[in-house]
Amino acid sequence: MTLCSSAYRGIASLLDSLERGDTMTTMRYVTVLVLLFFGLAATSAASDAEAFRQAGIEPVVVPVDFRTFMADLQLGRDEMDAADLLLDDYATGMRQVLADLRVKQERDREQLDAALDGRIRLSADAIRELRLSLRMAVRESWKVADERLQEMIEWGTLLSTVDSATQSIAVGRLHRRVYLTGHGRAGLVDVGELVADAEELEDIDEATLRAALATYEQSISTTARDDALAVREAKITDAIASLQRDAAARASLQRASAERWRIRMAVQDAAIAAITSLLKTNNDEASRKWIDRVNAAFFPSVCSPLDAIIAMDWIAKNGDAAQTAQSQACITDSMERLRTLRSEAVALLREGRKLGVDLDHDAASLVSEAMDVRMRYLRNSGERSVLEREMYNCVTRLLSDGQKAAIRRILAVGH
Repeated sequence: MTLCSSAYRGIASLLDSLERGDTMTTMRYVTVLVLLFFGLAATSAASDAEAFRQAGIEPVVVPVDFRTFMADLQLGRDEMDAADLLLDDYATGMRQVLADLRVKQERDREQLDAALDGRIRLSADAIRELRLSLRMAVRESWKVADERLQEMIEWGTLLSTVDSATQSIAVGRLHRRVYLTGHGRAGLVDVGELVADAEELEDIDEATLRAALATYEQSISTTARDDALAVREAKITDAIASLQRDAAARASLQRASAERWRIRMAVQDAAIAAITSLLKTNNDEASRKWIDRVNAAFFPSVCSPLDAIIAMDWIAKNGDAAQTAQSQACITDSMERLRTLRSEAVALLREGRKLGVDLDHDAASLVSEAMDVRMRYLRNSGERSVLEREMYNCVTRLLSDGQKAAIRRILAVGH
Protein backbone atom coordinates (compact mmCIF):
# COMPACT_ATOMS: atom_id res chain seq x y z
CA MET A 1 0.00 0.00 0.00
CA THR A 2 1.25 3.50 -0.87
CA LEU A 3 -0.51 5.59 1.73
CA CYS A 4 1.47 8.74 2.48
CA SER A 5 4.02 8.25 5.25
CA SER A 6 2.43 10.71 7.68
CA ALA A 7 -0.98 9.06 7.36
CA TYR A 8 0.60 5.61 7.62
CA ARG A 9 2.51 6.44 10.80
CA GLY A 10 -0.50 8.12 12.39
CA ILE A 11 -2.94 5.30 11.65
CA ALA A 12 -0.46 2.58 12.59
CA SER A 13 0.26 4.24 15.93
CA LEU A 14 -3.42 4.74 16.63
CA LEU A 15 -4.14 1.07 15.90
CA ASP A 16 -1.33 0.02 18.21
CA SER A 17 -2.50 2.18 21.11
CA LEU A 18 -6.10 1.02 20.67
CA GLU A 19 -4.97 -2.59 20.74
CA ARG A 20 -3.01 -2.00 23.96
CA GLY A 21 -5.90 -0.12 25.54
CA ASP A 22 -3.64 2.88 26.20
CA THR A 23 -6.22 5.65 26.52
CA MET A 24 -3.79 8.54 27.05
CA THR A 25 -1.64 7.52 24.11
CA THR A 26 -4.73 7.04 21.98
CA MET A 27 -5.96 10.54 22.77
CA ARG A 28 -2.53 11.98 22.04
CA TYR A 29 -2.42 10.34 18.63
CA VAL A 30 -5.98 11.39 17.88
CA THR A 31 -5.00 14.98 18.60
CA VAL A 32 -1.94 14.71 16.36
CA LEU A 33 -4.00 13.14 13.59
CA VAL A 34 -6.66 15.84 13.73
CA LEU A 35 -4.02 18.57 13.59
CA LEU A 36 -2.30 16.79 10.73
CA PHE A 37 -5.56 16.40 8.88
CA PHE A 38 -6.40 20.10 9.03
CA GLY A 39 -2.83 20.94 8.04
CA LEU A 40 -3.05 18.92 4.81
CA ALA A 41 -4.58 20.20 1.60
CA ALA A 42 -8.32 19.79 2.11
CA THR A 43 -9.54 19.78 -1.47
CA SER A 44 -11.75 16.70 -1.83
CA ALA A 45 -12.21 14.28 -4.69
CA ALA A 46 -15.74 15.63 -5.06
CA SER A 47 -14.48 18.97 -6.37
CA ASP A 48 -12.53 17.10 -9.03
CA ALA A 49 -15.23 14.58 -9.90
CA GLU A 50 -16.26 16.29 -13.13
CA ALA A 51 -12.64 16.63 -14.21
CA PHE A 52 -12.12 12.91 -13.61
CA ARG A 53 -15.20 12.04 -15.64
CA GLN A 54 -14.16 14.27 -18.52
CA ALA A 55 -10.70 12.71 -18.52
CA GLY A 56 -12.17 9.19 -18.49
CA ILE A 57 -10.65 8.26 -15.12
CA GLU A 58 -12.68 5.77 -13.12
CA PRO A 59 -13.53 4.63 -10.50
CA VAL A 60 -13.66 7.73 -8.29
CA VAL A 61 -14.84 7.79 -4.67
CA VAL A 62 -16.47 11.04 -3.52
CA PRO A 63 -16.42 12.04 0.17
CA VAL A 64 -20.07 11.16 0.86
CA ASP A 65 -19.48 7.60 -0.36
CA PHE A 66 -16.30 7.32 1.69
CA ARG A 67 -18.02 8.47 4.87
CA THR A 68 -20.92 6.09 4.28
CA PHE A 69 -18.37 3.29 3.90
CA MET A 70 -16.74 4.27 7.19
CA ALA A 71 -20.17 4.35 8.88
CA ASP A 72 -20.95 0.89 7.49
CA LEU A 73 -17.68 -0.30 9.04
CA GLN A 74 -19.01 1.08 12.35
CA LEU A 75 -15.87 3.03 13.16
CA GLY A 76 -15.70 4.73 16.51
CA ARG A 77 -14.95 8.39 17.00
CA ASP A 78 -11.20 7.86 17.33
CA GLU A 79 -11.03 5.66 14.25
CA MET A 80 -13.06 8.20 12.26
CA ASP A 81 -10.42 10.83 12.99
CA ALA A 82 -7.83 8.51 11.49
CA ALA A 83 -10.15 7.67 8.58
CA ASP A 84 -10.28 11.34 7.60
CA LEU A 85 -6.61 10.98 6.73
CA LEU A 86 -7.48 8.16 4.36
CA LEU A 87 -9.88 10.41 2.50
CA ASP A 88 -7.37 13.21 2.21
CA ASP A 89 -4.66 10.82 1.05
CA TYR A 90 -7.02 9.27 -1.51
CA ALA A 91 -7.99 12.71 -2.88
CA THR A 92 -4.35 13.73 -3.13
CA GLY A 93 -3.47 10.51 -4.90
CA MET A 94 -6.32 10.81 -7.38
CA ARG A 95 -5.43 14.40 -8.21
CA GLN A 96 -1.95 13.11 -9.02
CA VAL A 97 -3.45 10.47 -11.32
CA LEU A 98 -5.29 13.23 -13.18
CA ALA A 99 -2.18 15.42 -13.37
CA ASP A 100 -0.07 12.54 -14.67
CA LEU A 101 -2.66 11.72 -17.32
CA ARG A 102 -2.77 15.32 -18.50
CA VAL A 103 1.02 15.43 -18.78
CA LYS A 104 1.07 12.20 -20.80
CA GLN A 105 -1.64 13.45 -23.14
CA GLU A 106 -0.50 17.05 -23.56
CA ARG A 107 2.13 16.43 -26.26
CA ASP A 108 -0.17 14.11 -28.22
CA ARG A 109 -3.02 16.63 -28.05
CA GLU A 110 -0.80 19.45 -29.21
CA GLN A 111 0.36 17.44 -32.22
CA LEU A 112 -3.14 16.28 -33.02
CA ASP A 113 -4.59 19.79 -32.78
CA ALA A 114 -1.79 21.15 -34.96
CA ALA A 115 -2.45 18.48 -37.59
CA LEU A 116 -6.20 19.06 -37.59
CA ASP A 117 -5.67 22.85 -37.82
CA GLY A 118 -3.29 22.39 -40.74
CA ARG A 119 -0.27 23.79 -38.90
CA ILE A 120 1.69 20.56 -39.41
CA ARG A 121 1.36 17.69 -41.84
CA LEU A 122 0.80 14.19 -40.53
CA SER A 123 -0.23 11.04 -42.33
CA ALA A 124 -3.54 9.38 -41.58
CA ASP A 125 -1.65 6.58 -39.84
CA ALA A 126 0.24 9.07 -37.67
CA ILE A 127 -2.99 10.79 -36.64
CA ARG A 128 -4.50 7.42 -35.83
CA GLU A 129 -1.50 6.55 -33.64
CA LEU A 130 -1.87 9.81 -31.73
CA ARG A 131 -5.51 9.03 -31.02
CA LEU A 132 -4.58 5.54 -29.92
CA SER A 133 -1.94 6.95 -27.60
CA LEU A 134 -4.49 9.25 -25.96
CA ARG A 135 -6.78 6.31 -25.22
CA MET A 136 -3.99 4.06 -23.98
CA ALA A 137 -2.96 6.75 -21.50
CA VAL A 138 -6.50 6.72 -20.08
CA ARG A 139 -6.38 2.95 -19.76
CA GLU A 140 -3.10 3.20 -17.84
CA SER A 141 -4.69 5.67 -15.41
CA TRP A 142 -7.36 3.11 -14.57
CA LYS A 143 -4.81 0.77 -13.03
CA VAL A 144 -3.67 3.45 -10.60
CA ALA A 145 -7.26 4.47 -9.81
CA ASP A 146 -8.09 0.83 -9.07
CA GLU A 147 -5.10 0.57 -6.76
CA ARG A 148 -6.02 3.75 -4.89
CA LEU A 149 -9.53 2.45 -4.26
CA GLN A 150 -8.23 -0.90 -3.05
CA GLU A 151 -5.83 0.82 -0.66
CA MET A 152 -8.70 2.83 0.78
CA ILE A 153 -10.74 -0.31 1.33
CA GLU A 154 -7.84 -2.19 2.94
CA TRP A 155 -7.03 0.62 5.36
CA GLY A 156 -10.67 1.22 6.16
CA THR A 157 -11.28 -2.41 7.06
CA LEU A 158 -8.05 -2.41 9.06
CA LEU A 159 -9.42 0.39 11.22
CA SER A 160 -12.70 -1.47 11.75
CA THR A 161 -13.28 -3.92 14.58
CA VAL A 162 -16.47 -5.51 13.22
CA ASP A 163 -16.55 -9.09 11.99
CA SER A 164 -15.52 -10.04 8.47
CA ALA A 165 -19.10 -10.61 7.32
CA THR A 166 -20.06 -7.03 8.24
CA GLN A 167 -16.93 -5.74 6.53
CA SER A 168 -17.82 -7.67 3.36
CA ILE A 169 -21.27 -6.11 3.35
CA ALA A 170 -19.73 -2.65 3.77
CA VAL A 171 -17.32 -3.24 0.87
CA GLY A 172 -20.17 -4.51 -1.30
CA ARG A 173 -22.22 -1.41 -0.59
CA LEU A 174 -19.24 0.80 -1.43
CA HIS A 175 -18.79 -1.04 -4.71
CA ARG A 176 -22.43 -0.39 -5.55
CA ARG A 177 -22.08 3.33 -4.87
CA VAL A 178 -18.80 3.61 -6.78
CA TYR A 179 -19.48 1.37 -9.76
CA LEU A 180 -23.24 1.63 -10.27
CA THR A 181 -23.07 5.30 -11.12
CA GLY A 182 -25.89 5.69 -13.59
CA HIS A 183 -24.38 4.27 -16.78
CA GLY A 184 -27.92 3.47 -17.87
CA ARG A 185 -27.16 2.00 -21.28
CA ALA A 186 -24.79 -0.48 -19.68
CA GLY A 187 -27.25 -1.42 -16.95
CA LEU A 188 -24.93 -0.06 -14.26
CA VAL A 189 -27.71 1.38 -12.10
CA ASP A 190 -28.48 0.56 -8.48
CA VAL A 191 -32.17 -0.31 -8.12
CA GLY A 192 -31.79 0.26 -4.39
CA GLU A 193 -30.91 3.90 -5.07
CA LEU A 194 -33.93 4.26 -7.34
CA VAL A 195 -36.13 2.90 -4.55
CA ALA A 196 -34.60 5.29 -2.02
CA ASP A 197 -35.40 8.28 -4.25
CA ALA A 198 -38.89 7.14 -5.31
CA GLU A 199 -41.63 9.27 -3.74
CA GLU A 200 -44.21 6.97 -5.31
CA LEU A 201 -43.08 4.22 -2.90
CA GLU A 202 -43.56 6.24 0.27
CA ASP A 203 -46.74 4.36 1.25
CA ILE A 204 -44.84 1.05 1.39
CA ASP A 205 -43.10 0.45 4.70
CA GLU A 206 -39.31 0.25 4.71
CA ALA A 207 -39.19 -3.33 6.00
CA THR A 208 -41.26 -4.54 3.04
CA LEU A 209 -39.01 -2.73 0.58
CA ARG A 210 -35.88 -4.13 2.20
CA ALA A 211 -37.28 -7.65 2.04
CA ALA A 212 -38.13 -7.22 -1.65
CA LEU A 213 -34.56 -6.10 -2.40
CA ALA A 214 -32.68 -8.52 -0.13
CA THR A 215 -31.72 -11.05 -2.80
CA TYR A 216 -30.91 -8.31 -5.29
CA GLU A 217 -28.61 -6.43 -2.92
CA GLN A 218 -26.67 -9.56 -2.06
CA SER A 219 -26.22 -10.45 -5.72
CA ILE A 220 -25.44 -7.01 -7.13
CA SER A 221 -22.95 -6.21 -4.36
CA THR A 222 -20.76 -9.12 -5.46
CA THR A 223 -20.95 -8.38 -9.20
CA ALA A 224 -20.99 -4.56 -9.44
CA ARG A 225 -17.22 -4.17 -9.60
CA ASP A 226 -16.57 -6.87 -12.18
CA ASP A 227 -19.47 -5.70 -14.34
CA ALA A 228 -18.31 -2.08 -14.29
CA LEU A 229 -14.71 -3.00 -15.09
CA ALA A 230 -15.89 -5.15 -18.01
CA VAL A 231 -17.97 -2.27 -19.37
CA ARG A 232 -15.03 0.10 -18.92
CA GLU A 233 -12.64 -2.16 -20.79
CA ALA A 234 -15.13 -2.89 -23.59
CA LYS A 235 -15.67 0.83 -24.15
CA ILE A 236 -12.01 1.63 -24.72
CA THR A 237 -11.35 -1.59 -26.62
CA ASP A 238 -14.13 -0.64 -29.01
CA ALA A 239 -12.69 2.86 -29.41
CA ILE A 240 -9.32 1.36 -30.28
CA ALA A 241 -10.89 -1.12 -32.72
CA SER A 242 -12.75 1.76 -34.35
CA LEU A 243 -9.51 3.69 -34.87
CA GLN A 244 -7.95 0.56 -36.32
CA ARG A 245 -11.00 0.08 -38.56
CA ASP A 246 -11.47 -3.44 -37.27
CA ALA A 247 -15.17 -4.03 -37.96
CA ALA A 248 -15.03 -7.71 -37.03
CA ALA A 249 -13.58 -6.92 -33.60
CA ARG A 250 -16.24 -4.28 -32.99
CA ALA A 251 -19.05 -6.65 -33.96
CA SER A 252 -17.62 -9.29 -31.64
CA LEU A 253 -17.46 -6.75 -28.81
CA GLN A 254 -21.07 -5.83 -29.45
CA ARG A 255 -22.16 -9.44 -29.06
CA ALA A 256 -20.09 -10.01 -25.92
CA SER A 257 -21.28 -6.77 -24.31
CA ALA A 258 -24.91 -7.57 -25.15
CA GLU A 259 -24.61 -10.96 -23.49
CA ARG A 260 -23.15 -9.42 -20.32
CA TRP A 261 -25.92 -6.81 -20.37
CA ARG A 262 -28.63 -9.49 -20.55
CA ILE A 263 -27.13 -11.37 -17.60
CA ARG A 264 -26.81 -8.15 -15.61
CA MET A 265 -30.32 -6.98 -16.48
CA ALA A 266 -31.85 -10.31 -15.42
CA VAL A 267 -30.79 -9.44 -11.86
CA GLN A 268 -31.96 -5.83 -12.23
CA ASP A 269 -35.31 -6.85 -13.76
CA ALA A 270 -36.03 -9.28 -10.93
CA ALA A 271 -35.62 -6.47 -8.39
CA ILE A 272 -37.68 -4.05 -10.49
CA ALA A 273 -40.47 -6.63 -10.78
CA ALA A 274 -40.40 -7.26 -7.02
CA ILE A 275 -40.99 -3.57 -6.34
CA THR A 276 -43.59 -3.27 -9.09
CA SER A 277 -45.57 -6.15 -7.58
CA LEU A 278 -45.84 -4.20 -4.33
CA LEU A 279 -47.34 -1.26 -6.17
CA LYS A 280 -49.97 -3.14 -8.14
CA THR A 281 -52.09 -3.47 -5.03
CA ASN A 282 -51.96 0.29 -4.44
CA ASN A 283 -52.62 2.51 -7.44
CA ASP A 284 -51.88 2.69 -11.15
CA GLU A 285 -50.43 6.20 -10.93
CA ALA A 286 -47.68 5.09 -8.54
CA SER A 287 -46.89 2.10 -10.77
CA ARG A 288 -46.63 4.35 -13.81
CA LYS A 289 -44.28 6.75 -12.01
CA TRP A 290 -42.11 3.85 -10.84
CA ILE A 291 -41.80 2.36 -14.34
CA ASP A 292 -41.06 5.82 -15.75
CA ARG A 293 -38.30 6.22 -13.16
CA VAL A 294 -36.82 2.82 -14.01
CA ASN A 295 -36.91 3.42 -17.76
CA ALA A 296 -35.36 6.88 -17.40
CA ALA A 297 -32.48 5.31 -15.43
CA PHE A 298 -31.85 2.26 -17.60
CA PHE A 299 -32.84 3.65 -21.03
CA PRO A 300 -31.87 7.35 -20.90
CA SER A 301 -31.60 7.70 -24.68
CA VAL A 302 -35.33 6.99 -24.91
CA CYS A 303 -36.79 8.16 -21.61
CA SER A 304 -34.81 11.26 -20.71
CA PRO A 305 -36.62 14.27 -19.18
CA LEU A 306 -38.95 15.85 -21.70
CA ASP A 307 -38.24 19.46 -22.71
CA ALA A 308 -41.97 20.10 -23.08
CA ILE A 309 -42.65 19.07 -19.46
CA ILE A 310 -39.76 21.18 -18.18
CA ALA A 311 -41.25 24.11 -20.09
CA MET A 312 -44.73 23.35 -18.71
CA ASP A 313 -43.37 23.36 -15.14
CA TRP A 314 -41.69 26.73 -15.76
CA ILE A 315 -44.91 28.16 -17.17
CA ALA A 316 -46.90 26.94 -14.15
CA LYS A 317 -44.62 29.04 -11.96
CA ASN A 318 -44.05 32.05 -14.20
CA GLY A 319 -46.80 32.19 -16.84
CA ASP A 320 -50.35 33.52 -16.82
CA ALA A 321 -53.53 31.43 -16.60
CA ALA A 322 -53.98 31.10 -20.37
CA GLN A 323 -50.38 30.03 -20.91
CA THR A 324 -50.63 27.49 -18.10
CA ALA A 325 -53.86 26.00 -19.44
CA GLN A 326 -52.42 25.79 -22.96
CA SER A 327 -49.24 24.03 -21.82
CA GLN A 328 -51.09 21.49 -19.70
CA ALA A 329 -53.51 20.70 -22.53
CA CYS A 330 -50.61 20.10 -24.93
CA ILE A 331 -49.04 17.56 -22.58
CA THR A 332 -52.35 15.82 -21.88
CA ASP A 333 -53.19 15.50 -25.58
CA SER A 334 -49.87 13.93 -26.61
CA MET A 335 -48.45 12.17 -23.56
CA GLU A 336 -50.20 8.85 -24.10
CA ARG A 337 -48.85 8.60 -27.65
CA LEU A 338 -45.36 9.43 -26.43
CA ARG A 339 -45.58 6.80 -23.70
CA THR A 340 -46.53 4.22 -26.31
CA LEU A 341 -43.59 5.16 -28.53
CA ARG A 342 -41.20 5.09 -25.58
CA SER A 343 -42.44 1.67 -24.48
CA GLU A 344 -41.97 0.38 -28.01
CA ALA A 345 -38.44 1.80 -28.09
CA VAL A 346 -37.50 0.14 -24.79
CA ALA A 347 -38.82 -3.18 -26.12
CA LEU A 348 -36.75 -2.74 -29.29
CA LEU A 349 -33.62 -1.96 -27.27
CA ARG A 350 -34.14 -5.16 -25.30
CA GLU A 351 -34.75 -7.11 -28.51
CA GLY A 352 -31.53 -5.72 -29.91
CA ARG A 353 -29.56 -6.98 -26.93
CA LYS A 354 -30.97 -10.46 -27.48
CA LEU A 355 -29.62 -10.26 -31.03
CA GLY A 356 -26.22 -9.14 -29.78
CA VAL A 357 -26.28 -5.39 -30.28
CA ASP A 358 -26.75 -2.07 -28.48
CA LEU A 359 -29.02 -0.21 -30.89
CA ASP A 360 -27.78 3.15 -29.57
CA HIS A 361 -24.17 2.25 -30.39
CA ASP A 362 -22.57 3.42 -33.63
CA ALA A 363 -21.33 -0.15 -34.21
CA ALA A 364 -24.89 -1.53 -34.26
CA SER A 365 -24.87 -1.56 -38.07
CA LEU A 366 -22.00 -4.07 -38.01
CA VAL A 367 -24.21 -6.85 -36.61
CA SER A 368 -26.17 -8.01 -39.64
CA GLU A 369 -28.66 -10.19 -37.78
CA ALA A 370 -29.96 -7.11 -35.95
CA MET A 371 -30.55 -5.02 -39.08
CA ASP A 372 -34.36 -5.36 -39.07
CA VAL A 373 -34.77 -4.37 -35.42
CA ARG A 374 -32.32 -1.52 -35.94
CA MET A 375 -34.43 -0.11 -38.77
CA ARG A 376 -37.57 -0.34 -36.64
CA TYR A 377 -35.77 1.43 -33.82
CA LEU A 378 -34.62 4.21 -36.15
CA ARG A 379 -38.20 4.73 -37.38
CA ASN A 380 -39.41 4.86 -33.78
CA SER A 381 -36.69 7.38 -32.93
CA GLY A 382 -37.81 9.60 -35.79
CA GLU A 383 -41.45 9.49 -34.68
CA ARG A 384 -40.50 10.28 -31.09
CA SER A 385 -38.32 13.19 -32.14
CA VAL A 386 -41.10 14.73 -34.24
CA LEU A 387 -43.69 14.28 -31.50
CA GLU A 388 -41.44 15.70 -28.78
CA ARG A 389 -40.73 18.78 -30.92
CA GLU A 390 -44.44 19.25 -31.63
CA MET A 391 -45.21 19.00 -27.91
CA TYR A 392 -42.57 21.61 -27.07
CA ASN A 393 -43.82 24.00 -29.74
CA CYS A 394 -47.40 23.55 -28.54
CA VAL A 395 -46.46 24.16 -24.89
CA THR A 396 -44.56 27.37 -25.68
CA ARG A 397 -46.94 28.70 -28.36
CA LEU A 398 -48.44 31.50 -26.23
CA LEU A 399 -45.17 32.63 -24.67
CA SER A 400 -43.36 35.86 -25.40
CA ASP A 401 -39.89 35.82 -26.95
CA GLY A 402 -38.42 36.65 -23.54
CA GLN A 403 -40.22 33.76 -21.85
CA LYS A 404 -39.07 31.36 -24.56
CA ALA A 405 -35.50 32.57 -24.11
CA ALA A 406 -35.72 31.97 -20.35
CA ILE A 407 -36.81 28.36 -20.94
CA ARG A 408 -34.06 27.81 -23.51
CA ARG A 409 -31.50 28.98 -20.95
CA ILE A 410 -32.83 26.46 -18.42
CA LEU A 411 -32.64 23.66 -20.96
CA ALA A 412 -29.14 24.69 -22.03
CA VAL A 413 -27.70 24.37 -18.52
CA GLY A 414 -29.25 20.98 -17.85
CA HIS A 415 -32.53 22.08 -16.28
